[in-house]
Amino acid sequence: MLMVVLMLLMTAGISSAQKLDSTVRMALDKKLAEYFAAIEREGTDVQKGECDFLIETCTDSLMRQHVALAIYDHYRDSKVMGSEAVAIHVFDKWILPGKIRMRSDAEMMAARIFAEFNRQSLIGSKAPELTLENLEGESVTIYGDEGPRRLSILYFYDSSCATCKVQSILLRHLLQDKDYPVDLYAVYASDDKEKWQDYVEEQLTLDTQQVRTSHLWDPEITSDFQRKYGVIQTPRMFLVSPDGIILGRGLDVQALSIMLDSISGEVEMEYGSEESIQLYDGIFSGADTSADDVEMIAEYIAASTLAKGDTLMFKQMTGDMLYYLALQKGEGFKEGLASFIDEQILSRQDVWKSADDSLKVIGMAGMYHDLLSRSTPGKLVPDMKLPGVLLSMNKSKDGKFRVRKLRGTENYIMFVTEGCHVCAAEKEAARELADRNRKVRILVVNVDEVLSEDPAVAGRMFDSFDLSTLPFILKTDRKGRISKRYMVGLSAG
Repeated sequence: MLMVVLMLLMTAGISSAQKLDSTVRMALDKKLAEYFAAIEREGTDVQKGECDFLIETCTDSLMRQHVALAIYDHYRDSKVMGSEAVAIHVFDKWILPGKIRMRSDAEMMAARIFAEFNRQSLIGSKAPELTLENLEGESVTIYGDEGPRRLSILYFYDSSCATCKVQSILLRHLLQDKDYPVDLYAVYASDDKEKWQDYVEEQLTLDTQQVRTSHLWDPEITSDFQRKYGVIQTPRMFLVSPDGIILGRGLDVQALSIMLDSISGEVEMEYGSEESIQLYDGIFSGADTSADDVEMIAEYIAASTLAKGDTLMFKQMTGDMLYYLALQKGEGFKEGLASFIDEQILSRQDVWKSADDSLKVIGMAGMYHDLLSRSTPGKLVPDMKLPGVLLSMNKSKDGKFRVRKLRGTENYIMFVTEGCHVCAAEKEAARELADRNRKVRILVVNVDEVLSEDPAVAGRMFDSFDLSTLPFILKTDRKGRISKRYMVGLSAG
């Protein structure tokens, strides 16, 4: 209905072809304002198309001029981020070619300047490359083709700008409090090095773990940063994606905070893909993996990513490694997983802090931490009686046995389940080991039978040992102290 009213207004109300009737003009402007509000949430491409349609609908030149300039003025002056793109589109398509005349030469010049100083830094466009100098006088190129980057903030400021001082203080507090994994390019827009150095020290020195700050300037303005980024006045702030695309422009710190929180909340990682499993299969191939091997790989990943400020890559590779290790069997993988969880996940609350992290990583790590903390090497095996078959040289005995006092120089406790081919093979290996070594005692516990015959004992058993994967085999000495667990292949034990 609103579009119909607009079209009727745009095809009527011309008085002697010299000027628009004031009543029609006021009604049209009101409906245009309502229409702008109605399409405000649409993307800029949709808004451009709508504006072109409105202009093309006008059959009278005066009406077309009025509508086109009303559209241009609205989007040029709009406080909605990204609206400048629509104003520049109208300028390029309708005003610059002469299809629509500006009201005066002065306004035409202002429109040219507006377009020239904004067209290169619109939302969705590639951030223009800049070559600047740092405090040490070294040349630094940003947004060039040097390779992958992180999310970044480009902040232009001046030491004599009161608003800049307020925004700088707010920016410093935001980045220190939230410690986002971002790069901050703080660009001083003037040419007094002493004032610049004092300003950096007083206002823009950050104490964070993840924010990497580069202090830059271009006193000779050889980089053309003013035109490329529309720095007609300061402060001027942009948010740029890791691949160099402008996500936000004309930001203040409050708007920046909202965008950063939104982006952080939207990042949902997926772990344990087939590709990641193949990657870690290759990394851990070869000789038997030890806990030291797992620790070495984990530390290398942290040093190559987190230590260099790349939190997202650290989270991806570490999360994938968690999912990989959780699938592996054997003492080296399991003991390595225990220290890996402690050192790379549970002790890094500053990294694993989103709801997505809690769901996919922290929760899983906590579960395995609990399982792996049961009956650890160096501790006495829980003092409890378990039903099973005790194997010794050429003997087997059914009954209930105190697992801390199996009376062998080498003792093994083996938890098995029915219908498990690996369990059956390990039971055969256990019989062979006991028959050839009189110092060995092996207690074979059928988990299914314990669950069926004595649920109370089964509950204590599950609380004391990690029985998430069977067979589970651990080794104790004569005093019942655990020396190994998660053993695979008793014939080699």
